[in-house]
Amino acid sequence: QKTKNQLTKTIDKLDQIQMKNGGFPWFNGSNYANRNITQHIAAGFGHLDALGVGSFSKKEDKIIKKSLQFLDDEILNDYTKLIARASEVREKAKTKKKGIENEKKFLKKKHINSPQLHYLYTRSFYKNISHPERNREAVKYYRNQMETYWKNNSLYNKGLTALTIYREDNTFLSKKIIASLKENSIISDELGMYWKENKASWYWYQSPIETQSLMIEAFSEIENETETIDNLKKWLLKNKQTNRWKTTKATTEAIYALLLQGSDWLSI
Repeated sequence: QKTKNQLTKTIDKLDQIQMKNGGFPWFNGSNYANRNITQHIAAGFGHLDALGVGSFSKKEDKIIKKSLQFLDDEILNDYTKLIARASEVREKAKTKKKGIENEKKFLKKKHINSPQLHYLYTRSFYKNISHPERNREAVKYYRNQMETYWKNNSLYNKGLTALTIYREDNTFLSKKIIASLKENSIISDELGMYWKENKASWYWYQSPIETQSLMIEAFSEIENETETIDNLKKWLLKNKQTNRWKTTKATTEAIYALLLQGSDWLSI
């Protein structure tokens, strides 16, 4: 009963701080919706669903749908700005033919970054909630970009890509990414499986705990090999013995990862 009451309070709190446009502020009292934290919350509900925690209440459903509407608008805004820049490139050319050629070249370049990748990953939890007609062209464009430029991405973003395209039935490429990740990993008896490049830096997608947690999610869902998953979890727990998980965001991602497939680590 105590847990149930706490959960109700938490959902009520989320409902109260969600803005009219569906976004969430980074902190209570802010007047601006933050895209990163909104995607984290929406993906968090996706994690709960993936763990089979149970069906969502009407209030939770409403929170999820509103947050997805906000995120759909954000990706459309990204694409609209990009198309405007592409038009400028076309107009600067000396001839119409050259302008069209330059515009195509511009749009073929890498224009996908962490916000768009995390959006596509977050959206992959909600196949039952279709994309609005107005942003389908944007989604198609960034999906193609995701598949084209995966090699140029950070470790975390490779994990996002592998999971998203796997859920969209591109098993060939997702398994290719997993094989590449495995090839570049280090496996040790003491520390388990990890990546040398997985170090903390300024950006939110450069967090070692969240990156390792995402790797566990990717390997669990795509490959589902108990020994690999246990080795990945070992690094996570060894890290906890010598460090503190610095944020609630990192901690929730780590707990989600530990609850996924592999051996039953909770009994230990």
